[in-house]
Amino acid sequence: MSCLAITIGWFLYRAGDDATEVLARNALMDTMSRVSQAVDRQLMGARESLRVVSPDPIPPAQKGGQPVYLPFPKDKAMLEERLWLANSLFDDPSYVYFGGVDGSFLGIKQEELNLFMYSRRDPPGKSFVYHLRGPGTPPVLIVAQDYDARTRPWYTSAIARRKETWSEVFTDFRLKHLGITLSKPVYSADHVLLGVAGSSIGLRQLSEFLEALPLSPHGVAFVMEMSGELIATSVNEPIHQVDGNNVRRLQAGQSRSPVVREAYADVQQYLKSHKLVPGELVVQALQTAGPKTELAFRLHHDDAGVDWLAVSAVSRSDFLGSVTGGVYQTLLLGFIAVCMTFVLGFVILRWVLRDIRKLTLAAKSIGNGEPFPSLNIDRSDEIGQLAQSFQEMEHNLRTDRLTNVLNRDSFVAQIDFRRRKGGEAAPLRFALLFIDLDKFKSINDQYGHDEGDKVLISAASQLQHALRKDDAVARFGGDEFVVYLHGVSEESVAKSISDKIRNFLNQAIEGRDGNLYHVDASIGAALYPQDGLDVETLLRVADERMFEQKRLHRILSYEQPATVLEKRD
Repeated sequence: MSCLAITIGWFLYRAGDDATEVLARNALMDTMSRVSQAVDRQLMGARESLRVVSPDPIPPAQKGGQPVYLPFPKDKAMLEERLWLANSLFDDPSYVYFGGVDGSFLGIKQEELNLFMYSRRDPPGKSFVYHLRGPGTPPVLIVAQDYDARTRPWYTSAIARRKETWSEVFTDFRLKHLGITLSKPVYSADHVLLGVAGSSIGLRQLSEFLEALPLSPHGVAFVMEMSGELIATSVNEPIHQVDGNNVRRLQAGQSRSPVVREAYADVQQYLKSHKLVPGELVVQALQTAGPKTELAFRLHHDDAGVDWLAVSAVSRSDFLGSVTGGVYQTLLLGFIAVCMTFVLGFVILRWVLRDIRKLTLAAKSIGNGEPFPSLNIDRSDEIGQLAQSFQEMEHNLRTDRLTNVLNRDSFVAQIDFRRRKGGEAAPLRFALLFIDLDKFKSINDQYGHDEGDKVLISAASQLQHALRKDDAVARFGGDEFVVYLHGVSEESVAKSISDKIRNFLNQAIEGRDGNLYHVDASIGAALYPQDGLDVETLLRVADERMFEQKRLHRILSYEQPATVLEKRD
């Protein structure tokens, strides 16, 4: 009898341990997805802003033809117009500028809402830095200084490499915040060097994003350079100190968080015997004497010179509390039941294991991206609470909390699940649409985040009404959505559906005080398998095509107001 009771407890513990492992790893996957998305968006924001200042050549229309080079502005007024346009392209403020071979310099940086730093140097002479409220507003002189862009590392490194180049992480000379610069040499149509264009981004927003992540009580997330110096961290601690002209960066191995230090040590040990593949997620158990902890890390590599490691760790103990209590309670009941009668004990065993098995299978289905099965567990004890937690976590893991559409991980997992089910007899065909809401930033800035949230919720609802039963829509963050179109294999069909979706999104959205908001959308499409054999490649292709359309919308509407508002009669 005792052996049977012990067996019950052992099975319960193993099932609970398996369930908490899956929960911890799914929380880890969700965190890594968000961190990776934030890192990619920061780096892409700098690159896209730089392309507005100095666009890439347009590929030839025919094979063997010559690319078309867009002329670079010949006067400061036209260059300043491009800088203002590049600065307004994304919500996160950036510093965009151009240094000429003659020593001239022009730069614009948004420091806060409706406050910009404007820098100018006419050769020969000093560099003058101003504050102004926007294009055409009166400038207020901040400082005049000796500054020659031709001597700066971002300028010299871009000239030396003759292509886009990331600088090392530096400290802003005024605000003392960490930042990084992407620069590129600019040539005339006859390949004469005109100067170097640059786009600098601050890294403070990345730390603020990590600190705001909904991590478990003992979970951490951080981004570091391959040398170990921290770029951003979810731990509320300073990652650099400025003493006069000297800057001291904090190493991950010096963090006040023991989990960060242990995660860094494990990553360093892994790198001694393995070579990281950019974009590949590595998941393993953290080698620690404390509670079992899951560790994940991914290399973000850019040919322009960036190699950052995104790392996250989650403790299983954060999910084990209710399971452990249920184990002890059920073990005691098992002893009593076995002592009463063997049959009654056998019935209780089957009753308990049935529900635990349901939880285990449900946890595995979440990890595999399969549809979540119905649990049908109606209990008021810890197992019932755990079942309810499973259902709540499944909803949180798979849907966006604001718009109630799918989130990124659930969307990708469902597509992968359909790909696994497809075969040669019935090959899978689908299209992905990457959607970015135009004019949303103006509504968000002018009327507040509550009104912006109404726009996002309405846009998500309109997207769902525009799709078929087998299609799916997901929010990828901010004002970006992605749509899965099942069975669509032709570009013309994808374009027709894109136009239909755009018409849906053009419908007026009712806001506060009778305001009617109008938004537009930039949409890029990618077809499977023509444009890529994996989801990440298809997303990148659709994203790039969306950015092309977004740049076209920006250029065509630059002289017009960003948002058209009507008043309901």
